[in-house]
Amino acid sequence: MRIRYVALAAATAAVALLFAGSPAHADPSLDEVKEQVKEKGEELEKVIEQYNGAKEKLKKSEKRQKEIEKTLGPLAEQVAIAQGEIDAIASSTYTGGNLSQVNIMLSGSPDETIERLSLLSQLGQTQVAEIRRFNEANEAFRTEQETLEATIKEQEDLKKEIGEKKDKIEGELDDLKAMQDELEPDYGVGKPPPPSGRAGEAVSFAYDQIGEPYEYGAGGPGSWDCSGLTQGAWGAAGVSLSHNTNMQWNEVPHVSRSQLAAGDLVFYNDLNHVAIYAGDNVIVHAPTAGQNVTTAPLDSMSIVGFGRPS
Repeated sequence: MRIRYVALAAATAAVALLFAGSPAHADPSLDEVKEQVKEKGEELEKVIEQYNGAKEKLKKSEKRQKEIEKTLGPLAEQVAIAQGEIDAIASSTYTGGNLSQVNIMLSGSPDETIERLSLLSQLGQTQVAEIRRFNEANEAFRTEQETLEATIKEQEDLKKEIGEKKDKIEGELDDLKAMQDELEPDYGVGKPPPPSGRAGEAVSFAYDQIGEPYEYGAGGPGSWDCSGLTQGAWGAAGVSLSHNTNMQWNEVPHVSRSQLAAGDLVFYNDLNHVAIYAGDNVIVHAPTAGQNVTTAPLDSMSIVGFGRPS
């Protein structure tokens, strides 16, 4: 028990600093702590969704970069082969490097010689055209590669910047949540009957993760953020979703509240949070840093809309 009281005292002291502008009091009230947790959680949620969006774009950029690298190798080989052939023709025919081949070209009747020289000229023109075509394609891919490298660098810098923001906010949230955990026992809402079909698989998966910790940018196993949980739940049912709330909003058909069914996605807080609807006005979601996957009432946050993966 002594350890618990020491931890509580430390959390209280840290939280008191967060209320430095308010009237002095020994212990913040539960309502004050909950409001601070809510505000910091929403702030962190926005940062996390920015991070997830940047991560999705970075994955696409890196995939395209690998495709370009696979293309550039064969192109370079084709250029080298075509260039080698025309160099050999020029060397053997026009520089006197191989007199026997020149003699062969000039042997026979004048008409035969003219025909051979004409074929040689056409062959040279064909090789030059191929080299030009290969080089143009090669240059286009290299230009795209350079652009992608710059884009990837910007996206990596953005991830670093977001990570620094996350560390600061999460540190404050840890102190607040430690206080809230002491002041308020954990409780949830009852589990509704599971639906059938893929929606049932998604809801059951979400319920199985209850109690696992929230971690920003996480998509399981063992820890989740909000869009990672909905992605994982519907992924278990065979439906692919991006790991980003805004992207999920754009990927699913929207439904009205009157059409809402278990398994549907519920979008909150200006598309900065998403949950999976379990039925009976209950959602399953990964709330925010310092909290675990849990259930909550449908109207516990500001609803933007609803979507149905398919």
